[in-house]
Amino acid sequence: MNKLLLILLASSICIKVNAKTTLEYSELFKNYDACFILYSVNEHKIVSEYNPNNYCNQRISPDSTFKIALSLMAFNQGIINQETVFKWDGKKGVIPEHEGDQTPSSWLKYSVVWVSQQITPQLGYARIKHYLAGFDYGNQNFDGDQGMNNGITHAWLSSSLKISAMEQLHFLQSMLSNELPVSPVAVLHTKENLYIGKLDNGADYFGKTGSGRHGRNERLSNPSKLRDGWFVGFIQKNNQQYIFVSNLTDKQVQASIDKLDGSLKPFGSQLLKPITMNILNNYFSN
Repeated sequence: MNKLLLILLASSICIKVNAKTTLEYSELFKNYDACFILYSVNEHKIVSEYNPNNYCNQRISPDSTFKIALSLMAFNQGIINQETVFKWDGKKGVIPEHEGDQTPSSWLKYSVVWVSQQITPQLGYARIKHYLAGFDYGNQNFDGDQGMNNGITHAWLSSSLKISAMEQLHFLQSMLSNELPVSPVAVLHTKENLYIGKLDNGADYFGKTGSGRHGRNERLSNPSKLRDGWFVGFIQKNNQQYIFVSNLTDKQVQASIDKLDGSLKPFGSQLLKPITMNILNNYFSN
């Protein structure tokens, strides 16, 4: 019996007392198709879950959560180390933190797409496909947008590569167990760079967000106005480890501009991360 099947079987047993109820989850995610999974590494089981209509098994684009897998590949191949500096080409963008040289740490912290697009050509299509197979990473499709020959730089960005929340859980579990076909050093450095901070109870948490379009992306005609969001990672305190995986997709098109002040409204992971943090801080409040 493979590990993913064991995870699925475990999902129905032992919900912790201060886990959210289905009704509470439904209220938090009322405008979205969504999934939340909290998995105890020590107990080898899912301890809290929101999975309406089996959405945790629905594959969507990984978007920037793919940087976790890409970091493991790059460290393992020796393409990067913790002292690597990625040189900015001077092109202005919409995110100020992306304008300037980057490090492996800032690449993940600020989710800098152009750094990923420097790394993937160095790895090459064949090697990336080999790693995706070794990671058992979603549908492993790195072809990119149909007819555009852009997989090496865009496959994970609302394009051909898809993964479900359950598959993200399996991937992260394998990473933490050092069962992926990469070196322990690659795992260690990736984990270090995923560190975010502490929960209210003092536990360290590590994670990566991701956002994108659900369906046709902005590089194609008639792009979708529905958005996806991800927030995945793990929690450590003393000898206890937990993995969390959350995602959401708009049920209907949301207004992108605030009518009162004209500002851009949050979407995707900007909406999801606070919801997930609320759930985690509530769960670990005892």
